Amino acid sequence: MAPFNKRQIGYIKAIADVGGHTTHKGHMLNDSNTLAGLNSNMSHDGKGQYTFVSIGNAPKVYTSGGTDTTATISNSRDWFYSIPVYDIPVNTDETAVSTGQRVTPECYLESVHARMRLIQPLDVTDDAKSHQEYRMLVFRHKERQCDDVRYAENFSNPLYDMFLASNNYKYGPLGYRKKASLDGGVNDYLGASNANNDIQTMITCMTNKEDYVFMKDVRFYLGKEYGGKHIYEDVFHWDHADPIATEATDLTHNESNNKNYLWYVAIFCTTNNTTMAEMPYVRMDTTTHVTSG
Repeated sequence: MAPFNKRQIGYIKAIADVGGHTTHKGHMLNDSNTLAGLNSNMSHDGKGQYTFVSIGNAPKVYTSGGTDTTATISNSRDWFYSIPVYDIPVNTDETAVSTGQRVTPECYLESVHARMRLIQPLDVTDDAKSHQEYRMLVFRHKERQCDDVRYAENFSNPLYDMFLASNNYKYGPLGYRKKASLDGGVNDYLGASNANNDIQTMITCMTNKEDYVFMKDVRFYLGKEYGGKHIYEDVFHWDHADPIATEATDLTHNESNNKNYLWYVAIFCTTNNTTMAEMPYVRMDTTTHVTSG
């Protein structure tokens, strides 16, 4: 059976008298007090930097060396950030409920909206760091990923397989994934430092569209050598309109559907010379719109 469209969902909500309480839950990544750059990890060639943000709680994924062990992708990685946009707790006391809560387990996840602002400092003393090239990707896996293994259908790790190398191996900034057809039936993840993981390759390489859906893949340049432009802004919007029933705080912990709500934002940067790049200040503000009651 095909899913309901937005018009049909609106009609159902009106007939059932659902949606009396509106929730707008906001989250912020990185404050603006110091304009400090996000934590980042160094590329294998030592000339680039990258950082990741998950829209939703960081999921469980396979770890390096096997596909029988899972761990939270952000474990021991201070450069992997998570924005818990789907954490909307239930408060059945309608007289005390806040705008960041819902009043019933049954609700509609209407949308998630995110605004991003990236600022590269202009007051740098090192000319080699005064201008940088960036690549930003917004993507998700085609199957459901979740921080709770009970609701996860897939444990692929984009840090090892978000790109497609010239030799047709899937790889990412931390390593690559073996091919069962070529590697004795093994498709484990393997950490590696090789040409496929250098920053120039990750800035230009193809994406793994066999496993992932890419919403955005953009490259841009900031700094003194590019007309003084030092700010990049973008907006991401996910128009869900999905009925969900769960008592869990995290709306993705549900059996209402098998939709993958977990999205990744990956940012790579390089000076395009032998000087190490620096991850700039990145601010993200998100709003989750939910109706319940």
